[in-house]
Amino acid sequence: MKKHLALAMGLLVLAVAMTGCGKSSSLTSSNGTSGGTAVEQAKVNATLAADLALVEDEVSQDETPVQFDAGMGMGLVRPYRWWRHITSVDRTFDTQFSDPDSTGRPMRALVTVHATLLGTFNVLVGDTAAGDTARRIVSKPLEDHRTRKLLLVRVPVDSTEDDSLHREWRIVGTSGVKVASANGVTNIQSVRVQAGVLDTTVTNPLELWRTRRVFFLPPATQVTLTVTTQSANDLVFLRGFDRRFRFHPNGDGTYTATWLTGDRPLPLQHFGIEAMSRATLFDDAAPYDAQAWILPFAPRRDGCDIEHR
Repeated sequence: MKKHLALAMGLLVLAVAMTGCGKSSSLTSSNGTSGGTAVEQAKVNATLAADLALVEDEVSQDETPVQFDAGMGMGLVRPYRWWRHITSVDRTFDTQFSDPDSTGRPMRALVTVHATLLGTFNVLVGDTAAGDTARRIVSKPLEDHRTRKLLLVRVPVDSTEDDSLHREWRIVGTSGVKVASANGVTNIQSVRVQAGVLDTTVTNPLELWRTRRVFFLPPATQVTLTVTTQSANDLVFLRGFDRRFRFHPNGDGTYTATWLTGDRPLPLQHFGIEAMSRATLFDDAAPYDAQAWILPFAPRRDGCDIEHR
C-alpha cells in the first residue's frame, strides 16, 4: 500500500516540478484527506499527475513583464512596467472522498489544490517631475495564495487493460483558479464573458464545471470581458499565454477589454483577469495588493473530453 502511494506521489511531484522553470517547488499531501484508503488516494494522485493541465495553469506563475501606456494617470511615482519573480511554490492537496458503494469504496473525490507562491513584485518606475528620465526598480514582497478544485469519479475498468490508459479515477469537473495576495483587499466581484452566442457571467471562480462544459473558444475568436470590482480606481489586466494588456476603466467599477484567442495545440487553456490596487503600482511604499481569477477554456469541442480517457 505504501509503495503504491509513494509511487503516485512521486509521479505528481516530478510532473509539477517540471513546470516550475527552475523555481523551488514542494508538495505536501494534506492531512485533510478523508473517507478513502491510502490505495484510493494513490490512484487519485496518479490521475492528477496524468492530467496536469487541470492541476496547474499557465498564468499564475507567469513572469513576463507588462508594459504601461502613458495615460494611466499620476501618482507618487510613474510606473513603466511590472513583473513578478516567483522564488518558491508550496502545494498541498486536500482530498475529500464521498458516495461509498455497497463495498464501502468511495465513488467521488473532491480535491482542493492549494498553493502558496513567494517572491517579489517588481515595478520599473520613474520620478513624476518633468524632464526627469531616471529609472529604478521597486521590489515589493509577494505572497500569493492560489486555490483550485477538481472533481473525480471512480468508474469500472477492465483489469486486463493497461491501467495507464484506463484509469479508475477520472477528472470530470474543474473550477477556475483564484489567486489572492496575502492581506489584500482588492476584490473581483464578477467577470462577464461574451463571444458570439456565448454570454455568461462568472461570480465564483471556484464553482465546479464539467470538463466538457468549460468555455468553448475556438482559435481567432473575439472575446469581450467585462470585470466588476469593488473600486472604480483599480487597475485591471488581462493575462494569458500570448496576451497581456490593461482593461479600459468605465468609471463605475467595471472594466472592459476585447481580445482574440490564439491558435495553440493545447486541449485545455486558461485566461486570467487580474485586479490590483492603484497604490500597488503608483506608490512605491504601499504593499502589493492584487487578486486574479483564472478561467479554463477549450479551443476545440472535444479538446477537454478528459472523462473518457
